[in-house]
Amino acid sequence: MQKLDIPCIKTGEFAALCGTNKRTLFHYDEIGLFSPALTDEKGYRYYSENQCDVFFTITCLKELGMPLKKIKDYIDHRSPDSLERLLLTQQEKVEAELAQLRRIRTVIETKLSLVRQARDFQDVQCLSPVLLEEQTKKELLVLSSPLYTSDHDKIFSVLCSHIGLCSREHLNCGHPYGAMLPTPALQEGDYETYAYFFTKTSFSVDALPPDTQVHIKPAGTYAAVYLRGDYYRSEEACRRLLAFAGENGLSPGSFIYKEAVLDELSADEEHYLTRISLLCGHKERQ
Repeated sequence: MQKLDIPCIKTGEFAALCGTNKRTLFHYDEIGLFSPALTDEKGYRYYSENQCDVFFTITCLKELGMPLKKIKDYIDHRSPDSLERLLLTQQEKVEAELAQLRRIRTVIETKLSLVRQARDFQDVQCLSPVLLEEQTKKELLVLSSPLYTSDHDKIFSVLCSHIGLCSREHLNCGHPYGAMLPTPALQEGDYETYAYFFTKTSFSVDALPPDTQVHIKPAGTYAAVYLRGDYYRSEEACRRLLAFAGENGLSPGSFIYKEAVLDELSADEEHYLTRISLLCGHKERQ
């Protein structure tokens, strides 16, 4: 029988202490990864309290996705230097996973905000009245390649490229993509021409990949109409916004913005809700 000068506890007690089970401890012993401090002549295993930290570290590495074989290789050749290298590698992995979790949390918060915003417009059947809304802060929009066309094939191609970019670079913070329509074309009765697609992001400009095209959506007073149903049937909403600006002596901004509040994630097509808005400033008196 092996004998130790340090106090030991039985397998079940050690398992409870470390938040595991006896089966796991038996398996780790069988593969030579983590063995008891003492095994008596009857085969009973006993563990010492100073083994808790080793087991805890093994558990953390396993939860990070490190295979047991690699953990065992480290344990078999452990040293302060190898521990440092191991921990630095796993630290990088943890930081990447934390960044991903922060992105997911932001997406969840954004989606919750949109769902709650939509409740204020649940009585809208087709188009809401024109509303004046105050945007208190500038918004950063990641832009697609410029369009300025009504060619549907080009529009679809540019949209796919834009969605792909935002996905690859993790730029989407939960807002569905939107579209910008050029005000001068709309004033000429052209409701088919798109200027850009955009994705609203919470990143700063400095945090974006180099050469990313962006647009700063100004703070200010926006005339807005909420559209129920097909996102693309926005012609009447645009007419109302331009008419409202003209009737009230307001100077329209360069673009009308279309952005989904409820899309296919939360509703069928007839219940989609889209915000269509136009920056309005007071015209200077002559």
